[in-house]
Amino acid sequence: MTLPYPAADLLFPEPAPLYFRHEQFQPNTGFARHRHPWGQVNRISLGLMEMVLDQQRLQAPADYLIWVPADVPHAAYVRQAMDYASAYVSHELAARLPQHACLIRQTPLLHALFDDFCQRRVTQLTEPWDVRQAELLVEHMVRAGSVDSYLPDSSDRQLAPVLAAIRLHPGDNSTLAQWAQRVHCTERTLARRFQNELGMSFAQWRGRVRLLQALAWLKEDWPVQEIAARLGYGTASAFIAMFGKQLGCSPERYRRCMRGEG
Repeated sequence: MTLPYPAADLLFPEPAPLYFRHEQFQPNTGFARHRHPWGQVNRISLGLMEMVLDQQRLQAPADYLIWVPADVPHAAYVRQAMDYASAYVSHELAARLPQHACLIRQTPLLHALFDDFCQRRVTQLTEPWDVRQAELLVEHMVRAGSVDSYLPDSSDRQLAPVLAAIRLHPGDNSTLAQWAQRVHCTERTLARRFQNELGMSFAQWRGRVRLLQALAWLKEDWPVQEIAARLGYGTASAFIAMFGKQLGCSPERYRRCMRGEG
C-alpha cells in the first residue's frame, strides 16, 4: 500500500525553490514510516538523528545533513531535545542532488547559509535575495558530496577483522601498524584500504565507533570520566573535546538534553 503524505505537507506551498520548517523536538521523539512529496533536507542542532529506510539505516551527528528524495519511505528517531530544521526542495533543484537517501557534510559555508535561514525563521521564500541564497545552499550541498553511512563497513579480507575487533573493543589503542601486523600486511597497505574502502582514515573511523559507543553509555548514565577511560582517551578533557567537535555540545549537555532538561 502506498503511504499517504503527512497531513501537514498538504498545507505547505510548493517549494520555490525551498520551503523551510523549524521545530523543537523533545527527547525520544519518533516518527512512524512516512514519505514527502518533495525531497527533504534534515538538520539538527546537536546530538544524533537516526533515519530508517527500507534497505538502510542512517545515523547523522549535528555536522551532517540527511537528504531524503521525494517519495522515499522513511522513519525517524531523535534521542535528545534539539532544535530541528528541514527544507523541502523543488523538483528542479532536487534533480541535482543524489537520487538516494544519504548524508551530506555541512561545510563551514553550508552551515552558515543554513544558519542564516534558521536564525531568521524563514519558511516560504519571498525575497529575491533569499531565493538566490537557497540556490547557493543547494549548490554547496552538491559540491560537498555525499556518503551512504556515517560508519561504513567493508568485507575486505584484511580490513573486516580490524573493523570487527574495533567495534567489539573501541577503547583498544593499538596503532595502525600493530593492526597491520595482526592481519599480515603493511601499515601503508592497511591505511590505503581504509581510504579506498571506507573513505576515511583509520583514526577517523575508530573515532566514530567511539562516539557512537559514548552515546550509548551516556544514555545509561555512565560517568564521563569512566566513558573517557573505557574508550581509550588519556584524559576526560580529550574525550570532551572530541565529543564537542562532533556533536556541537559537551557530553553532560547532551545527557541533559536527552532528559529534556535543556
